Amino acid sequence: MRNTFRHGDTMIAVESTPAVVAFDDLLAACRVIDDTDNGEAPWENWDGWEHTAKPAVLFDEPRKRQGFCRFSDGRDHYVIELPSGDTDGTYRYARELGASRGVAAEMLALARQQTLAQLVNWYENGWQWYGVRCTLEVLGDEYEASIWGIDNADYAEEIKIDVALDVAHQLEEAGFTVTGRPTAAERCGRTRDEKRADLHRRLTAQNWAA
Repeated sequence: MRNTFRHGDTMIAVESTPAVVAFDDLLAACRVIDDTDNGEAPWENWDGWEHTAKPAVLFDEPRKRQGFCRFSDGRDHYVIELPSGDTDGTYRYARELGASRGVAAEMLALARQQTLAQLVNWYENGWQWYGVRCTLEVLGDEYEASIWGIDNADYAEEIKIDVALDVAHQLEEAGFTVTGRPTAAERCGRTRDEKRADLHRRLTAQNWAA
């Protein structure tokens, strides 16, 4: 709202705005943006994707071709190999939760298979980085927060809540009231790797030994 009144030979304009901001409005102000400044490969940017890429022999035995891929130019052929063993703790975590040795091993194999498939996809099709930005202008002041270097569009959508919370904190510092904040469960703040590991656990939970 804008009110204008005269004081002597001067016109004075006064702007006002509601002091209460809905958290949903902050979420609506969040945008997923292509992160064109990030040129690193995902395995250089994040932990959990360690591997080696060795030149492939096209007629090698099948077990060595599980990670077979072509570079995006189609000329160079490689086989991707993951480090041996329980490098991310999947097997150990499953055992701690009561899984049998067999089921824990299956869970580890599934996690490795999914990691390998993702790496092959990146090598053959390239990758895309995203950022999430939230900007809100109130009475001439801009409140802004962003997170960059996200390698998955769906995960970028989940990150919106964290960026909106940052802007909510800035608004409250400025004297506004933000309503409708998410609960602790809705903003648990797990990393993508933690969510991925949780998915692996849930996929095999029904087969765990008592």
